Amino acid sequence: MRVKKLIYMTALLMVTFVSIVVLWATGLMGLWTEGIAFIANNTTEFTSRNSQVIDGKYVLQVDLSDLESNIGKVIYKDNEHKIYVSWLQSRRVGEYDLGFRSIGTYSLSGASLISGIHHETINDHAFTYSMSAKMTVKYEDKTYHATESGQCGLNFKDGDCFSFNIYLSTEPKGEPIKDAGIVEVMITDLYKNIWLKK
Repeated sequence: MRVKKLIYMTALLMVTFVSIVVLWATGLMGLWTEGIAFIANNTTEFTSRNSQVIDGKYVLQVDLSDLESNIGKVIYKDNEHKIYVSWLQSRRVGEYDLGFRSIGTYSLSGASLISGIHHETINDHAFTYSMSAKMTVKYEDKTYHATESGQCGLNFKDGDCFSFNIYLSTEPKGEPIKDAGIVEVMITDLYKNIWLKK
């Protein structure tokens, strides 16, 4: 009985060991733990040369009188990518921070992510990212330009995040608008980051 148990445990350990080695060697372990970042950081096997700005204006209605009601609203979606409102916070009267979360796809053959951020490989060991997207806010027939307030790298297995600061005032550097309601947010110059096998 003990011999059978010992054989069973030895076989189980061998199968586990072989499975881990196979997962590591094929890249599945890195893909499983790091997602898109695993592909983007693998400059030996993947390139991002085909990445580009995508045309289009993407519009979303945002309710500044009920900030929580905007969480989860989608501003961009196709078959493989999605960008939605991740947070909306009031900084002070008339000023807001609007954050978006981008979701893409990844596999052993490559990855893609449509975002407000351009993720760029500088050389085999250096990476950078920069905001490509621009955002305007329309309120009562007046258009305001939002400013970039933040961005994150590929901190999520399936994507990143970026945000804009919105300031609504009666005139440039004028009094802030109190109790704004529904505004129209428009984003342009989204970036399609594509990582393909070399």
